[in-house]
Amino acid sequence: MQNTADTLPMDRLPADQAGGDALVERYRRKFHLSPTYPLTAEMVHRHWDLERRLARELLATKPEERWDAFEQAYTTLYSGCPWLNEAEDDANTRDDDLDFRHFLTLLGGPQDVYEVGSGKARLLRYLARHGYRCVATEVTRERGANWIEQDTNITWKNSDGVHLAQFEPADRYDSVISTHVVEHMHPDDVVTHMTNVRTILKPGGKYILSMPHKYAGPADLSEVFGLDEPVCMHLREYRWGETAAMLRQAGFDRIEAVYVVPMAVRRRLNLHFASRAYFGYVRMVEAFLGRLPLTLNRKLGRVGQLFMFRPEVFVVAHKPK
Repeated sequence: MQNTADTLPMDRLPADQAGGDALVERYRRKFHLSPTYPLTAEMVHRHWDLERRLARELLATKPEERWDAFEQAYTTLYSGCPWLNEAEDDANTRDDDLDFRHFLTLLGGPQDVYEVGSGKARLLRYLARHGYRCVATEVTRERGANWIEQDTNITWKNSDGVHLAQFEPADRYDSVISTHVVEHMHPDDVVTHMTNVRTILKPGGKYILSMPHKYAGPADLSEVFGLDEPVCMHLREYRWGETAAMLRQAGFDRIEAVYVVPMAVRRRLNLHFASRAYFGYVRMVEAFLGRLPLTLNRKLGRVGQLFMFRPEVFVVAHKPK
């Protein structure tokens, strides 16, 4: 498996997407950056050049090199583009209850939860406020621990995100969560990651996984430049079918698709559910979209909410009891 990061020339950008105020505003919206932070097109291009180089380097790594390589890559990224932390405007653009309330239903009552790739741990801080016992993890020390208040019900740990059973005992957690993390992993490590998730889950435990859907992408920096494929730090974006196949290969038996209404509706009606019937529906829609030309299926994928096809793969996978 590969993305196009190792085939697209490093200096190639669509001429009409390469600069100007419109580029800066797309970038600002994409990364939820403060409208008052002084961004320039040169800064956007610096980010582009850095991510393109790092993505190629990560795709070329050997398995035994990856933890160090990924830690170094993300440390390099956030130190080279400090505005990604400095200008982030989450407090003014996000609502934890609207963003995360459905996780309370998907998880069930308070329990032991392990999150892969926690970042600022917004989700875990929300769950901790509702009584969940949470473990936050990150591949790098550049972000993560500094974002977690010391008085919350959260334990901070470091791991490579893949070989979880080397860091945690078997059958330890009720649920494991990863939100928009798997697309950043080396494609060759994804099944290994899922197998390790199954190992650290209790019998009957849940893996709740969400990531951008291939047909609604690209969802990394490539989107800002109008590209059709991810060529930056999303090393691969996935479809429902291949995700389900990998989960079954990793030992999960029951797979449910999650539906959450669009944010505009969610402000009035927070409707959400997970079911195998809905999983069958999204597989059917995906098969139809897959027969269309790339440009058309991406356009339809991006407006999929009109026909209950979310722009992400969002599943609950169950470990056998």
